[in-house]
Amino acid sequence: MKTTMKKIVGLSLVTVGVLGFSLPVAAETGAVKTDGKASFIPQSGDINVIKPGTDEKIEIVDGNNERVTVENIQLMHVPDFDFGSNETSVDTKNYDAIYEHYQKTGDTTKYAIPHFVQVGDVSGVQGTAWAVTVEQDALFKETGGHSLRASRINIYNQALTNNVHTGNVAEVVTGLTIPSDSSVQIPVKDVDSTGTVAVLTSKAGKTDETTTNGTISSVVFQKDYDEANYGKTDSPALTDKNADVKLNVPQSDGVQAKAYSAKLNWTLTVGP
Repeated sequence: MKTTMKKIVGLSLVTVGVLGFSLPVAAETGAVKTDGKASFIPQSGDINVIKPGTDEKIEIVDGNNERVTVENIQLMHVPDFDFGSNETSVDTKNYDAIYEHYQKTGDTTKYAIPHFVQVGDVSGVQGTAWAVTVEQDALFKETGGHSLRASRINIYNQALTNNVHTGNVAEVVTGLTIPSDSSVQIPVKDVDSTGTVAVLTSKAGKTDETTTNGTISSVVFQKDYDEANYGKTDSPALTDKNADVKLNVPQSDGVQAKAYSAKLNWTLTVGP
């Protein structure tokens, strides 16, 4: 009797399980679409200078901080060239330029960095053509009137950077045209017939991969520039010099024991 009852109960449980099983019913849905909107205008005001090869914001000290904006393209930084104090000589000499100096944001420590030109594009337009050129305004001259007629600044090497297009910067901008094993001479206005020299030019790319729009481009006047070598305790000293920027002073200039200076004109041109 007991055994028979257990079998009946077990059968009853199985039966209930089978009868309680049902297929899920598909849920019904409805959807509404809404708009997401955003519009943009070109940035106004100064763009923060960055350390070439990074996005690190820096401040140039002990030098030039002037800038100019044309059609929402900003020439953010151009360098001074300080060739320091040197001995007179009966020979033709080349004098290296002292590094530029900068500070990190929020830090008063000064660091050396190679001379560079930097352009920010906040035009909001793909394919904008722009170029930066340079020429010396007049001969190197001292206050008494003596000029260095044949002395010229020469740039021997360069490195291009872009803070967005790090792997294909050569498809975005071009730099100086430096002959192999030679240099580019910065011409003197109304003295040299070569005209201005282009130091940094956009390729007016019309794709996200080649446009300068929304990016910062730089040309650094140093061979194989590596940003990791600057801005730390073992960086070059503030008095160290950049061997890729030189002032050539021929013996024929008869340099005097005086202080000479000259102005350089850096021009940003936007358009065809």
